[in-house]
Amino acid sequence: MLLIVHGAFGPRPGNRALLARFPASRSVDWKRGWKVSGSAPDGVDESEWFAGPVRSMARPWRDELAGRLAAVTALDRNERDVVLEAGHTALVRSLHAKLSRLLLVELHALRLAGGAGPDAGGTADTRTWAAFVEQAGAEGYLDKLADRYPCAGRRVASVARMSVAAAAGFAQRLAADRALLHPLLGGPAGPMHAVTFGAGDSHRGGLTVSRVDFAGGSVMYKPRPSEADVALGALLTELFSDFPGAPAPDERIRVPGTLAREGYGWAEFVHHRYCADDAELASFYRNMGHWLAVLRFTGGTDMHAENMIAAGPVPVIVDAETLFDSPAPFPPSGRGDAVDVAAAAIRRTVLRTGLLPVRGTGFALGGVDISGVGALPGQQPLIPNPVIADGGTAAARFQVDLVAMPTAGNHPSPTPVLSTYWDRILAGFREMTAHLLRPGADPYRLLARFEGARARRILRPTQAYVDIGRMLWHPASLHDEASAVERARDILLRNAEVLPGAPTEHTAVDGEIADLLAGDVPMFGFTVDEAAVRNTVEDWRTADFALEESVIQDALVGAYLNERSLPARVQAAAHEPHARDRERRRREQAARMVRRLCDGAVRGEDGTATWISPVFTPAGWSIRVLPADLYTGQGGVVLTLAEYAAEVRAGRADEVPGVTETFDGALRVLMSTEDRTPTPSAGAFSGAASQVWTWLALHRVLGESRLLERAAARAVLLEGRLVEDDVEVDLLNGAAGGIVPLLNLAAATGQDRWLAAAAHIGRRLTGLATVDASGARWTTRLNPEGIGGFAHGATGIGWALSRLALSEAGSAAERHDWARLAELAFAYQESLYQPSHGNWLDVRIGAEEDFFTSWCHGSAGIGTGMLDLHRRTGDPAHLDMARRAAQACAAEGFGWSHTLCHGDLGLWQFLTSMNVGDPADLDGEILTSLEQRGPVGGLAREAFSPSLMSGLAGVVHTLLRMHGSASLPDPLVLD
Repeated sequence: MLLIVHGAFGPRPGNRALLARFPASRSVDWKRGWKVSGSAPDGVDESEWFAGPVRSMARPWRDELAGRLAAVTALDRNERDVVLEAGHTALVRSLHAKLSRLLLVELHALRLAGGAGPDAGGTADTRTWAAFVEQAGAEGYLDKLADRYPCAGRRVASVARMSVAAAAGFAQRLAADRALLHPLLGGPAGPMHAVTFGAGDSHRGGLTVSRVDFAGGSVMYKPRPSEADVALGALLTELFSDFPGAPAPDERIRVPGTLAREGYGWAEFVHHRYCADDAELASFYRNMGHWLAVLRFTGGTDMHAENMIAAGPVPVIVDAETLFDSPAPFPPSGRGDAVDVAAAAIRRTVLRTGLLPVRGTGFALGGVDISGVGALPGQQPLIPNPVIADGGTAAARFQVDLVAMPTAGNHPSPTPVLSTYWDRILAGFREMTAHLLRPGADPYRLLARFEGARARRILRPTQAYVDIGRMLWHPASLHDEASAVERARDILLRNAEVLPGAPTEHTAVDGEIADLLAGDVPMFGFTVDEAAVRNTVEDWRTADFALEESVIQDALVGAYLNERSLPARVQAAAHEPHARDRERRRREQAARMVRRLCDGAVRGEDGTATWISPVFTPAGWSIRVLPADLYTGQGGVVLTLAEYAAEVRAGRADEVPGVTETFDGALRVLMSTEDRTPTPSAGAFSGAASQVWTWLALHRVLGESRLLERAAARAVLLEGRLVEDDVEVDLLNGAAGGIVPLLNLAAATGQDRWLAAAAHIGRRLTGLATVDASGARWTTRLNPEGIGGFAHGATGIGWALSRLALSEAGSAAERHDWARLAELAFAYQESLYQPSHGNWLDVRIGAEEDFFTSWCHGSAGIGTGMLDLHRRTGDPAHLDMARRAAQACAAEGFGWSHTLCHGDLGLWQFLTSMNVGDPADLDGEILTSLEQRGPVGGLAREAFSPSLMSGLAGVVHTLLRMHGSASLPDPLVLD
């Protein structure tokens, strides 16, 4: 998101320091006033601490609205009073959100003017607050501040005028249309009891979607053209009229009944209800598949959770204004044609509908999923929200708290289990797509009914507008509006440089700023014409429906915040596993898997190659072009292709056409991706350290000096802000992952520089450790509770510190301290061991199981790390932990996914290294399982993932390691 630098708005010297104490928010505006941290005195509305002064400012506009409503005689007096109070309340909330920071600044100005020092005025001082509230509530208060905030009075008046006009316009339209609402209500409306303005963003002069409650029911008022909703409803009626096996009329997808008027409309109010049983749930998700197909056909976008209501088995789209979208062409990325082709393909798929889970990025919405089918309860990160802390006292101040995402009405059950019904979504998409593609169907005729309707086009993220709007109402901006406007213009123009399709003409940008100054979210629209219909039909006809289905299949994982909250695993062990003829089977499987890996690549005319896949990012799982990392990225795939080619040369693998060409093209993309995209973290699997290790591993496999030079070039990132600003901490994502790759680089180059970088990380980890009677653990962004395990917990960090202590990095005293801290980390891990289960407890909050045997969070990872340290030190305590880990792994057995990170492959490698059982039997488990089940990557069996740690490249790597003479790099211990 946007970083607002508040000093850039040029407040006068006398106010600069004071204004700087109240930074502009970059948080989500929930349009409900300001939430408040802490308790409030009895009788105080916590949501609006400055409600009294703001109501005084709004009082003249209340009087004006009352005068305008008096002329609407078709509404009785009680109804006019209802509109008056609703309009006034909406204006007060709007102004409160805009002016709270200004009022906080003036509160502290009053405190300082009274002789109090900058640190005085604590939570016990309520007199200063009371005096300020009385002062701010006086008539003409804003006028008295005109020297400090010259534009404040004008801006408030502009917002208020629009609010009054919007409320009065609503009343006039209701008076004219009341008798026409009968079909939407199923009977006479009767008296109006309530109206709620502000059920959505404010657009086009303070207009918002609003709910109206009558004695006879409720309707929604939509102050925008509604012909598209009517046309979409008609399209659905025609499609289902001859749909094979069509649901009952009251069980199929629909839009609310709509009365379209000139420039606005009224819509049926859809009541949310949960499904009654499994049959209704299955119908709901089949219907979601129907929606995906229809929206792909109509070019629909922005169908997020708030635009969807679950009415039992029927998902109802309540706002269909964003149809006939045409993705803007992106300029070349510079990463290769393959990347551009893949990115363009993704932008055309059903992902753009907004229905499928996608995790947001940026400050305010980082990791948030707002999709129509996703946005699962319990699977959202806390988000920043502006609050007034210690309201009612002289210590009142602005701060940002972390709060839970508001829930919407898009789910058919309180705790949706998407994995149970995901195949129904895919089936629904397939059958509706087949119906649209059937012989005799005329897509042009079907969509011609939309011609003449208005549609909306989303040219910038709404959150960007919210952020800039907040900045424009910051006290510094009200102090120097011209500088703030110039700053907003600069941000919008620079935003357009990375967001093709966003406005770039100064007149359009100035129009956006004008809307934001008035409190509106800018809106762009167009009239659907024959050209729009033709372009949409051609885009649909040329779609890659196999890719569409793959995207739907892969998107499930994005609904879950991280791997700890995925649905419970299902064990499916191989039937009668055997090791007969295992070398032939190993080679055949390896060749088959690497061929599949190459066939799945997206290729460019320049020979480059990449893949489309779910990838794990700091924000969660997302479907995208592979990033550069080792875990789910391009680096791991490139390394695996290099390994396969090397094993072919050694006579231990069968030659497969295309491997060398794919490797060459993928290597070019890896280099350009590293050079042209930001590296998100320091970690050994997702960040800069993963890049260092990948190039070192490639150097080991291929022996080319340029690869070692590349490793050193990437290691420079571990000497800078990635380590200093790291909040991930752990081995996989965080700074701890940098230690061993840096030690390896120092050994390969002979340069002490990399030892110094590793030592610096060790010192930082020492400072971040939480040490208590149980041992040492680390708070991380992903697991703030501090956990055990290898990839994300104490064992992995302790292993890295042990490796550091065994090196020449740092001083002798520091190495002693690192060794001691590592032992405390292992002590913490041991505190989680439960003899009754023969395994270590997984203490992650939200984990679906208490005990794991995986590499990432379970006994395989703990044992792998301990075995590595035992081989280096001979310490029997490490060997004891490794043996207990092996016993836990052997007891649970195989039958999970074919992954190194959280499945059978990591388990196989550890048990093989420990010489547990007959090696042939272990090989037979993997080979038979692959033959019987095919490669299983995780949640969705059919989902394609090329990655090393959670996908197909990991299968190829393991099959190559299975040969006794193979000597390949080992990502599980970064060897």
